[in-house]
Amino acid sequence: MRKPLFKTTIVIWSDRDPASHELEDIAREATQGEMYCSSQKTVQVDDPATDVAWDGNEFFDSEYGALE
Repeated sequence: MRKPLFKTTIVIWSDRDPASHELEDIAREATQGEMYCSSQKTVQVDDPATDVAWDGNEFFDSEYGALE
């Protein structure tokens, strides 16, 4: 079993298609007022593999985010 992880869901609204923007640009624009963040929710997920949003990645098993 993996160690618990935190999952953050953020809803950002815009009047133009953000698909051509990088994630950091979208976050910056939501913070600066060009886009609007209507909600942010963080939950601890005790077993990420059971969460519907978990994609089975190995990021947290790597040097970048070691689980142990």
